[in-house]
Amino acid sequence: MRIYLSSTLKDLGPEREAVRKALEGHYTVVESYTADERSLRKSCLEDVAGCKVYIGIIGRRYGFIPPGQSFSITELEYQRAREYELPTFIFIKDDGAILSLFHDGINNENPPDRIESFRQRVNNGTEEAVRPRIFKTPEDLTKEVMSALLHYSDRHAVIPPKRITGRPYPGLRAFLTIESDRFFGRDEEIEALTERLIVRSARFLAVIGPSGSGKSSLVYAGLIPALKENAITGNVSWIPVSFSPRELGDDPFQPLAAALSKSFPDQNWRVPDLTQRLRTHPADIATVASDALGQAGAAVQLLLFVDQFEEVFASKVDEGTCSNFFKLLTAAVECPLVRVVVAMRSDFYDQWPQDETCIALLRSGHFPVAVPGPAALEKMITGPAHAAGLTISPRLVQRILDDTGSGPGALALVEFALSLLYDKKEKEKDSDALTETAYTAMGGVAGAINGLAEQAVTQAEEALRQDAQVLDDEAISRLFLAIASVEQRDNEAGGALAVVRRRAVKGDLPGATLILAQQLVDKRILVSREGSNGQPAVYEVGHEAVFSNWERFKDWYARYAADLALRRQAEQAARDWDKDHRSVLKWDWERQSPAIEALRKLNQLALPVPDADFTDSGIAAWRAVEPQLSESLRHFLTPLTPEPLALCDELNTDNTPHHRRVEIGLRLNQMGDPRRGVGLREDGLPDIMWIDIPAGEVTLDTESREHFKVFPFRLSRYPVTWRQYHAFLGAEDGYSNPAWWKDYPRWEGCLEGEEPGPPLWYFANYPVINVSWYGALAYCRWLSVKLQLPIRLPAEWEWQWAAVGSTQQDYPWGEWNGQRTNSTEAGIGRTVAVGLYPLGCRPLGKDIWVDDMAGNVWEWCLNKYAVLKDCQLSGSEARVLRGGSWSNDPVTVRAPVRSHYHPVNRNHYVGFRVLCEFSIE
Repeated sequence: MRIYLSSTLKDLGPEREAVRKALEGHYTVVESYTADERSLRKSCLEDVAGCKVYIGIIGRRYGFIPPGQSFSITELEYQRAREYELPTFIFIKDDGAILSLFHDGINNENPPDRIESFRQRVNNGTEEAVRPRIFKTPEDLTKEVMSALLHYSDRHAVIPPKRITGRPYPGLRAFLTIESDRFFGRDEEIEALTERLIVRSARFLAVIGPSGSGKSSLVYAGLIPALKENAITGNVSWIPVSFSPRELGDDPFQPLAAALSKSFPDQNWRVPDLTQRLRTHPADIATVASDALGQAGAAVQLLLFVDQFEEVFASKVDEGTCSNFFKLLTAAVECPLVRVVVAMRSDFYDQWPQDETCIALLRSGHFPVAVPGPAALEKMITGPAHAAGLTISPRLVQRILDDTGSGPGALALVEFALSLLYDKKEKEKDSDALTETAYTAMGGVAGAINGLAEQAVTQAEEALRQDAQVLDDEAISRLFLAIASVEQRDNEAGGALAVVRRRAVKGDLPGATLILAQQLVDKRILVSREGSNGQPAVYEVGHEAVFSNWERFKDWYARYAADLALRRQAEQAARDWDKDHRSVLKWDWERQSPAIEALRKLNQLALPVPDADFTDSGIAAWRAVEPQLSESLRHFLTPLTPEPLALCDELNTDNTPHHRRVEIGLRLNQMGDPRRGVGLREDGLPDIMWIDIPAGEVTLDTESREHFKVFPFRLSRYPVTWRQYHAFLGAEDGYSNPAWWKDYPRWEGCLEGEEPGPPLWYFANYPVINVSWYGALAYCRWLSVKLQLPIRLPAEWEWQWAAVGSTQQDYPWGEWNGQRTNSTEAGIGRTVAVGLYPLGCRPLGKDIWVDDMAGNVWEWCLNKYAVLKDCQLSGSEARVLRGGSWSNDPVTVRAPVRSHYHPVNRNHYVGFRVLCEFSIE
C-alpha cells in the first residue's frame, strides 16, 4: 500500500526519517521534494493523488510557497488529500518540544500567522482519521503513526467477510485460528494486543484473566489472524507455533518440540532429540528459531504461543523442568526473531517465579483480560449467527443474556447453550432460525449448566478411580458446603432459607473434593480466583444460576434444608426437656439417628470409619459429633450412649433376665437391628460377619473317640437369620432356581412345588428355622455364587472346635450358667433374636467370638451321623445336629452332645450357620 508522507523539511527532518524507517517493509512511502529537484506543485500533487493514505507532520514552520500560489506545498498536499478523500492522519508537534515556536521568523520566510492558520485548520477536522495527534519526540511520533494506521486498518480496511460454513459456535472448547470469521465481540482486545506487538515492539505478552474470560480464543482466533492478515503487517510474515505445556505428558519441552517439528518439517527434527536439547540447553531456542526461519531476517517473526500456561506449575512438572522452561522463555524473548505470548489463568499468579528476571518478564508483558460484558456477549451471540446466515431474535438473545448474566463463566455457558441450540437446528433442519422454542425445549442455559456440571462429576470420578479413590456423596457435600451458605433469613423456627454464594478456600478442600472443584473450574461452573496480599486462592460459582439449575445441587440443598429442620427440632426438644425438668419423653433411636447424622453433616465432620460391630452409621456418627454438641442437646439425645449401644451393653451381664433379653431382641429388630452379621448388605445380599477360626485338633465324644485335625476356616458369627434367608427366598435366582437343588432328592424343596417351611417366629433378627438340611445346602450354593466365596455347612468337628476348642469342656463359657443360653431353664419357650447371650461364647481373642453355640436352635452340620467322616452331599442318611435348642435342658445343650435328623425334615428348633473355606490370611 502506498502512503504519502508530508511535512516541512528543515524543522522536521529527524521525525520524518523515523517515520519513514518504521514504515519500510510495510508500505511504499512516497515523499515530497525540495523546490530545486522537481516541478513541485504538479509532481507533488500527482503523487498525493496516487496514494491510498496521507500522513501529515506539522511543526511551527509553514513551508515553501510556490510562485503564483497562496499556500505552501505542505498545505497544498493536505488540500489534495482531502479533495481525493484519502484517509488522512495529522500529527502535530507539541509546542513545548519546539526550540523556535515560529521557525519561519528566523529567516522571515513567512509570517507566523500563516502556520497558525494552517494548524488551526487541521485542528478543526471532524473525521476520525483527520483529528490530529500530538507528539514530542521522533520515537513518540513513530508509535503514534503505527497505532493510528493499525487502528484505522482494523476499522476501515477489512475486507467484508464471506459467509461462514460449519458450526458458528465452538461450544466448550476455545475458538480455533481458522474460526476467526466467527469470532466476535473482542475487537478492542485484539487491537490492543496487536498494537503491543507491532507498534510497541513488545517481545513478550502474558494474557492473564480469570477462568472463563476467553483468553485462548482471544489469541487463537483474534491475535494470530490479525497478525497474519491485517494490512498493517505488510510484508512481515508471522509463523505461529502453539502448544499447551502438558498436552503430551508432564514435560512442557516435549509439546514445544513437537509443535516446532510440525511447523518446520524441512528441519527434520526428531522430537525426542529436540526435546532433550531444549530441556538441557534452553538458550538454544534462539538457534532453533534462526535455523527454522533461515535467511528471511526481520521479514519473518516466530510467534510462540503457550496456551494454558498454568500447566507449567502443575505438581507433576518437577521444579527443575519448570525452572528451565522459564529460562527458555527468557532466551526466546531476547531473540529478535521470536515473540512469546502466553495465556494463563489469573489464579496462578502466586505460582509465577519470584526471581528478578521472571518478575521483569511478567511486568513487561502483563496484559489483563476481563470477562466479556453484556454488549460483548451480545455480539458473540448475534455475530456468528448472522455470519452463518442464521437468524436469532432479539428476545432470544436477551433471554440468553438474562439466564447467563455477565459474570465469570457466562461466556462458556453462552457458547455451550448456543452450540446445543445449533445442533438442535441442524438435526431438525426445518429453518435457518435459532428459535426460542428450541431453546426452551433443550432446557435453556439451565440444561447446559446441569450437563456441564455432571460432566465434571463424571470426569472427577474417572480421575479418582485411576488413583484407586472414590468420589462419594461426602466429598461432593463438602464442596457444596464450601461454595454455598444456606442461611435462614429470620430467627423464627421454620423461617425461609436462602442460598448465598461463598468462596471456598482451595487449601481447605480435601483431595477428592479438590479434584471435583478443579473439574468444575475447567467446565466454567466454578471460577478460581488468585490469592493476593497473603490471601489464599479460592473457588466460587461462576453464576448463581448454578444453584438453581444444577439438579445435583438442588437435591443436596433439599437434604441440607431437611438437616437444618432436624437440628432446629432437636434443639427445641432439648429446650423443652430442660424446661420441664427432663420429664418429657426423650426421642427413641429412630428419631435420634437421623438427627445425629444431620448434626454431623451440618458440623462438616467427615464420614467416620464404619463401626466394626454395627451397620447403622448413626452409631459411628454419634461418636464423631458428641464432643461438638451443647450440653443440653447432648444429654437430650442420649445421656450416655446411643440406644443400640445401651441395649447391647445390657446384654453383657448375667444380671439381665431372660425376658429382658427377649425385649431387647425385639427392640433391636424394631429399629432394623444395626448389628453387623444379622441383616443384609447395601446390595441386598446377606451380611455375614465372618470370624477367623485358627487351626487345631479336636476329639469328638463318640465311642471310638475320633480325633480330627482342623484346618483354618471362617465361621459366621451368628446362625443365619430370617432376614438373611428371606433374601434367598425372594431372589429371582434364589430358592426357586433348580440349579441349587441339583442331585438332591426330587421330593425335596421346590422341585416338587413345595413351599419353604412355615415362617414361625418370623422376626428379621431371629434365627431361621423349619429349614431342611437340603434347604441349608441350597442356601450355601446360592450364597457361594453371590459372594464369590466357597461357602458350605460346617462339619461337626469344625463346629465343635469353634465352640469349645480342645478344652473338652461342656459349654463354650465353661461351667453351667443358666443365664448364658436360651434353654428350657430360660422359660422362654421359643427362639429369640441371635446374639442375645454374648457371655455365652468362647473367647477367641479380644472382642472375637462366635455367638449362640449353645441353645436357641440346633444347627445342621455337613457330615453324616452314622459315618461321621462322610460329608458326601448325596444320600438320605441322617445328618448331624449340634448345639441344642430352646427346647432342651442343660445336659442336651452341651457342646459335645451329638444329635441327628433326617435331611429332608424341617423343625421349629433346627436352624444352621455357614462356613467359608478361606483360611485366615
